[in-house]
Amino acid sequence: MPQPRPTRVEQPRIIPLTVWPTTTPGIPGSLPAEAAARAIATFSNTGDLVIGIDDTGILIGAADYLHRRYTALHRTATTPVITHCRERGAGLIIDHPPIAGPESLLSDLSMLAGLLRPGGYLLTVHTPIGGVNDPLADTIIAARATGLRYLQHIIILTAPIHDSELHPHTEGLSGGGLLEPVHTDLAVFTRPGGARG
Repeated sequence: MPQPRPTRVEQPRIIPLTVWPTTTPGIPGSLPAEAAARAIATFSNTGDLVIGIDDTGILIGAADYLHRRYTALHRTATTPVITHCRERGAGLIIDHPPIAGPESLLSDLSMLAGLLRPGGYLLTVHTPIGGVNDPLADTIIAARATGLRYLQHIIILTAPIHDSELHPHTEGLSGGGLLEPVHTDLAVFTRPGGARG
C-alpha cells in the first residue's frame, strides 16, 4: 500500500539564507565592526545584556553605541572552557567556538544556553575551512543537544563587491590560484520561550 504524501506541516522548515555585505573588507572568520553592530541591533533590544566570548574588543563599542549592557568572557588558556559568569538573562551572546567535534562543544554551549533568557539569541562565528570536519555543522548538532533552536545561517561577506563581483584580497597569498575564502559564517540560535523565542 503506498504511503500518503507528507503534508506541508510535516515537511522540514526551510531556513532562508541571508547574506550581509560589508563595506570594509575583513579577514574570513572575523566579525567586521559593521557586521557586529548589525548583529547586536538585529538580535537584541535596548538595555539587553550582550555577552561576547573571546571578543577582540569589536563588540563593546557597538553595544555601548546601541545602549546595551556588555560583558566579555574568555576561554582559559589551559582548557577550552569558558570562564564563569555571574550574570544571567542575556539577550544576546556572540561566540567564536573552537574547531572541535560536537561532543567537545557540548559543555560550553550548555553553559551559554544557561546564560540566555528565554527568547534570547546565541550567534556563533565560524571561519570557512576545508577538510573533513564542518565546524558550523558540528556547532549546530551540539547546540541542538543543549535545547537551543537553530534559526538561520548568515553569510558575512569579507571581500568587497565591485561590478557585481567579489574581489578577495590577494596580498601575501601564494596559493597558486587557489580560492581565498570571502566570507564568515554566522549561525543563529535561540533559547525557546519568551516573546521572541
